[in-house]
Amino acid sequence: MRKRVAQPRTKEQWREFCARPAPPRPELVSRGEYDSWAAERQDPFDEMRRSCNANPPFLKHPQVLRVLAALKPKLTQGRYSQDATFHSAIINGPGHCGKTSLLKLIGKECELDWRRRHPDLAPGPGGSPADFRGDFLGDRVPVIYVSASTGATAGMLSQAIGKFLHVPNPGRTATQWTLTDPVLDAIEACGVELLLLDDLHMLDKIRDGGQETNDHIKNLANHAAVTIVGAGILLEQGNLFTDGAPPRTRPGKAGTAPAGHERGRAGQFGSRFADLQHLAPLTIATREEQRTWMSLVRHFETNLILLDHPADDLTLHHWRYLHERTSGYIGSLAMLFKEAAHRAMDTGVEALTRTILDSVVLGHDDEVDYAKTQARRQSAARRRTAKKAPPASGRDASTG
Repeated sequence: MRKRVAQPRTKEQWREFCARPAPPRPELVSRGEYDSWAAERQDPFDEMRRSCNANPPFLKHPQVLRVLAALKPKLTQGRYSQDATFHSAIINGPGHCGKTSLLKLIGKECELDWRRRHPDLAPGPGGSPADFRGDFLGDRVPVIYVSASTGATAGMLSQAIGKFLHVPNPGRTATQWTLTDPVLDAIEACGVELLLLDDLHMLDKIRDGGQETNDHIKNLANHAAVTIVGAGILLEQGNLFTDGAPPRTRPGKAGTAPAGHERGRAGQFGSRFADLQHLAPLTIATREEQRTWMSLVRHFETNLILLDHPADDLTLHHWRYLHERTSGYIGSLAMLFKEAAHRAMDTGVEALTRTILDSVVLGHDDEVDYAKTQARRQSAARRRTAKKAPPASGRDASTG
């Protein structure tokens, strides 16, 4: 049985992620036909259905398309640039909006595009990722994906990149520099073009106000001929873009843009990395936003394989409820669909009804927000009822 890996930590795991096909999708049958099958036939069919329901394909909705459009020239620039200046970017925004999924999608598409451009260096179509393996430095690794751990320091980032490329660890006596220099050599030897840094909100913010880790990322950008794309939660609220210091306005001083902030030591990161704050909870205030949300609901609904679920039932009749239930967060919507589909199969209902959806317990924040929405709706209903109620008997309505 193949080991399950949530986040790739080595180049082999990354290649398996890029080569992983979508789950095989069985043809939906009627309830009567399904009931006529023996258990030996139902069990593998149900396994395939559960796999499909739990793994909906990634949807490039308008927010994602805007991020990809902003990133495309930066990725292209990095491929052809002849100097040490490589454009980099940060995918920034609240949690549970799909940043990690988007970051891995970007990396996967870049990896597969690199393989198409270099057919002599990569396995052909349908080839196993094992054909492209090697525990030695020098085999081609166009994309590196690293997820920062809690309180990650400069040395820990180098260790994570080194683990991805199988760079020997110098041991407990290692310093930031003895860790980083071999990693830079490995990046060059492997022909890395794109470095993905996920969960940047977990970087160490205590040591020198986060200045050391910021400097380390800039050092990678300077000395490794790669494009860096990072992702994190609400990074503008921390000190990532200011190197541990708040931006300062000093009119009349050298190096200060008119009506802007000083781009000195505390602004180097912000000058080098574009802050792409395009991912956020989806709203439904306008018709266009409602259509976007309904298309997202339809995307998840059409992926379902349930015996009795009516086509487009949720998209047409319950799209507003789903928005209230998830506050417009894509991650919450995906979780709701996955868990509700699992429960629908376990209970034999075989459809995502309101009862099934209401029975799913989402994350704490989702449940708190939904409870507040319900409370506001009930309060508004009571006010409407009070206005329509007739005056109490025996009293003059005009004198109340």
